[in-house]
Amino acid sequence: MKRVLIVMTVVFACGLVAAPAAASDPGWTIRVFAAGFDPDLDVMVPSENPDEIRVTADSDLGFGASLEYQFNNLLGVELGYMQASPAVVLSAEDVPGFGDISLSDSMSTGATTLDLNFHLTPASGSFDFYLGAGLAYMGYGDLHYTDPEGDPLDLSTSSDLGYSAKAGIGISLGKNSNWAAVGGVRYIWTDLEATQVQDPDNTVATFDFDTFSFTVGIGYSF
Repeated sequence: MKRVLIVMTVVFACGLVAAPAAASDPGWTIRVFAAGFDPDLDVMVPSENPDEIRVTADSDLGFGASLEYQFNNLLGVELGYMQASPAVVLSAEDVPGFGDISLSDSMSTGATTLDLNFHLTPASGSFDFYLGAGLAYMGYGDLHYTDPEGDPLDLSTSSDLGYSAKAGIGISLGKNSNWAAVGGVRYIWTDLEATQVQDPDNTVATFDFDTFSFTVGIGYSF
């Protein structure tokens, strides 16, 4: 519920700010960018031996692209995709016979996003600042580890439909140019469920897998 309220607040606030401006001709904007993923993951999962395992995630730099259709100079709908492979680390302390252990594997992570964008600088010909909010479908790859005894520990992960809010900027690369330098930040609220492949009926854990991302790239309007 909290994530829904945040997204709705962003949409409402953007609408209030953008409402007084005038409309213009519709158009398309395609953006291609580098995408940094920084998952907000640091949880303790109960276990048998050891008693608990710490699960964390490292940041990673990936890529992405999006296509926006602006109905006027205020509102647009944007479909995008981002891909990265942050490492998910399992660690434990004082494991009998092994001491401290740490297992790591990169998890392929893809975010398909659908946003309603509110462009807040319609009078500017060279500067475009916008806020957006919408849905984010997160697809996760499976995880493969080898435990300290040399046995495989494979985890199957589930995809999830979550929510996101973002801020973006475009700076024209010349007077009356269709090209622009683009960048932005986004926060995605979603869940991750992991199931042990060797025991499909055993759901290891379900936890929040919220992700902060930033993008830097190039855009073209037509």
